[in-house]
Amino acid sequence: MNSATSKLLPLAFAAILATLGSPVSAQMNMNTTIQEGRTNTNDTYQRGKVNDNATYQEGLDNANRTRQRGGENWNQTGQFGKTNYNETDQRGFSNRSKLTRGR
Repeated sequence: MNSATSKLLPLAFAAILATLGSPVSAQMNMNTTIQEGRTNTNDTYQRGKVNDNATYQEGLDNANRTRQRGGENWNQTGQFGKTNYNETDQRGFSNRSKLTRGR
């Protein structure tokens, strides 16, 4: 006797496996952060084949830390405040980082 439950069981297992496996198999990570408060803190960690991060901070105190591990790493940070701190650590085959500060 076939039932709807027995037909959907393989699909349910496939969905669970795909959900559990997706964080491990991430090939491309993209992140954009915009912070416009008095005190802005951002900490980003990306691990994948291609990592792309952009951070914009406008406030009195700005702190940004980016760590990227992958074959190709891109990072761009813009900080416009009285006190600005930026730390970028990229480990991979191709690394590109740009920092812009104002005020």
